[in-house]
Amino acid sequence: MEFNIRPVGKSCAKSGRQFRPGEFCWSVLVEKDGQLQRQDIAEDAWEGPPTGAIGHWRCQVTGVAETSRPKFDADSLFDYFLQLNDSPNIVQQQYRYVLALLLLRKRRLILEEVVTIDDRPTMRLVGSGGEGPFDVPEEELSEDQIDRLQQQLFDTGRSIAA
Repeated sequence: MEFNIRPVGKSCAKSGRQFRPGEFCWSVLVEKDGQLQRQDIAEDAWEGPPTGAIGHWRCQVTGVAETSRPKFDADSLFDYFLQLNDSPNIVQQQYRYVLALLLLRKRRLILEEVVTIDDRPTMRLVGSGGEGPFDVPEEELSEDQIDRLQQQLFDTGRSIAA
């Protein structure tokens, strides 16, 4: 079984104190409302794992990671998605597919069903605000194509932020 656990947090889940780079903390994995959640607890606040914890481990807080990638909110991504809605351009259709997957992950789009259109599996999506429906054909993309499309998204975000 594979888990996708977020990296160490910025502050202690018990005290709220901000972690300092290089200090050690304890991380614990718990189930809450059917979701796996990671909690990071400073060593001075650690009293052992809570009852029912799935796992716990000691880790070191790294320095603040500087990233050149822009952070997109779901509504900005959705606006990009809408702009590409009826584009006949193949690259833009691939880009729209990648945006749809991001919006599904951010719960801004909801998968209603998978249908077949022109012999291609197609996601029928609706917006969380009642928009749509939107039909997005599934794309078979290579790692290089995915990297290129992600880079386009980051470049677009930088030009908008500037």
